[in-house]
Amino acid sequence: MNSPAAQADPSRTTVVVVGVDAYEAGAPWALDGPVADAMRFADWFLARGVPPERITALLSVPPGRSGAADGVPYPVLGADRATVHHTLLRTVAADSSELLWVVWGGHGVVDTEGRRRLFYADATAQDPLNLDFDTLLTHYRAAPRHPRQIWLVDACQLPHNPWRAKRPLPREDYGTPMPRPARDQAVLFAARPGEAAANLAGASTGLFSREALAALQDEASGTGWPPDPGLLMDRLRTRFTRLRAEGLAAQTPTYLWTRTWDGDEGQLLARGAPEPDTADTAGLTPDRLGALTNALLAVQEFVEPQGREEILALLRVGVRAAIPRHSRPRLDTISILRTCARRPGALSELGEAVLLCAGGSPEAETVRRLIDEASG
Repeated sequence: MNSPAAQADPSRTTVVVVGVDAYEAGAPWALDGPVADAMRFADWFLARGVPPERITALLSVPPGRSGAADGVPYPVLGADRATVHHTLLRTVAADSSELLWVVWGGHGVVDTEGRRRLFYADATAQDPLNLDFDTLLTHYRAAPRHPRQIWLVDACQLPHNPWRAKRPLPREDYGTPMPRPARDQAVLFAARPGEAAANLAGASTGLFSREALAALQDEASGTGWPPDPGLLMDRLRTRFTRLRAEGLAAQTPTYLWTRTWDGDEGQLLARGAPEPDTADTAGLTPDRLGALTNALLAVQEFVEPQGREEILALLRVGVRAAIPRHSRPRLDTISILRTCARRPGALSELGEAVLLCAGGSPEAETVRRLIDEASG
């Protein structure tokens, strides 16, 4: 994304930072970190030359915490549903930019359909008002005034439990415009589906936000604008690999890149840059191939032909194009697995794509575990 032809002007960059520490749900939902992180990101944007009038902060500060946003040069608004909706669906949508950045920190879940939801500040247990993030991304992939976008989301992707909830999560539809080509949309998530995103309350920061800012600051010197999201993800991957090895992290950031309306050139990268193809399939023994085939065919989203195509669309183009396809699901699954096994990292990418599309279901977790064993 950050090739010479892809440079943008910071003065033509639009930024929205969201930090939700306080919810109407009360103390059980309270956080200590998203507001401070949002302001740190805003300071970083200012330092990179983004004009203050092109930065909007949507914050929910706990009562009694005074002075959190005093003296800042950019507008500060609330993070309730009405304000977020007005900002993203009216003000920003009507504006234009060479690059749109949106940074969100707060509570999030994955619903029973595998869709990511982010809670507004006025959410309660009885009325869990939330932003359907996947629908919003689809809406912005058609946004004619924002051809290039980077989204950073520091929120959990744990499954929503309908048995403990008062009712299923309410869902919004943002009236997606007609499709338009060439939207370049990069999305970095703090965790993959089924994982929590750590909030370091004592330090007033989220672990992902802290590491993302550090990686951005490392990359900033001597480079153009914007930083390359793929390189940023590589830096984050290295940082979190080290943190997990030291027992300081349990989450895995993920990266979704969509370049066209229907996601035809999307990638989900979780474990490093692609390597040259190889014929080595030693890790995928016949027993493991059979177990993985059965596990994938137990994932409803993979069994459905359209769902399987969505999952495969998240693989590298070179991997996807090399797969011999079959009309029968079992033969198609075996072909997919054998092709991925011949390309380093592709099996892991397949596992991450299944997790993303299946919302971290138990069946998807089984696939990931078996892939990890085959890749180890």
